[in-house]
Amino acid sequence: MSTTLANLRLKLNGEIGVATDGETTPWSTTVRNNAISDGYAALWRMGVWKTARQDYATVEGQTVYATCTARRLNRLELLDSSGNVVSRPQGFLEPDGSGTVQLILRAGCAVGYTLRVYGWTAYLSVFAGDSTPDDLDAEYNRIPLLKAKAILYRQQLALFARYGERQAVAPEMNLTIDQILGLVAAAEREFTDECRALSNLRTRVGQMRSL
Repeated sequence: MSTTLANLRLKLNGEIGVATDGETTPWSTTVRNNAISDGYAALWRMGVWKTARQDYATVEGQTVYATCTARRLNRLELLDSSGNVVSRPQGFLEPDGSGTVQLILRAGCAVGYTLRVYGWTAYLSVFAGDSTPDDLDAEYNRIPLLKAKAILYRQQLALFARYGERQAVAPEMNLTIDQILGLVAAAEREFTDECRALSNLRTRVGQMRSL
């Protein structure tokens, strides 16, 4: 079940002690939204990947298939008109230089078949608005929020540096630098542990990197 950005932000508010969603101090709504987006983007780097499947209609002799939704390859299957697997072609994925991924086969297939790609891609990390839902199962959405929390506490460290230059600290900043560093470390550690546990649920496979 998906969760909207607005509800994700409410959950994050609970993590960081924001009582009212409209509060702007010390973090505005935009800053909190950006932290949530960055938290979701960090999942890919931590090995938390979304399952992806895509079908191509085969073209005689074609070895390059553009705009693949997967970013990491699991396996390829060649299906006949009845959906039966007739072979498992060899191939790999690579960036095409224009921001998308292409599938490259070792050898072309005959026309009239379906080339099915199983792999993984990144979870949604760019939210168009408060009503935009994520694509991470609800039982796991606290994981990117842990990263968002660490990002927000890091911003507090930057504020300390900024106010320190003026020899004046804002009244709401009633924690020491060491205390904030401890909060950042705790959030990052929990984020890493939770990502490792979720990533370990994913099937491990090899991927051919060259022809």
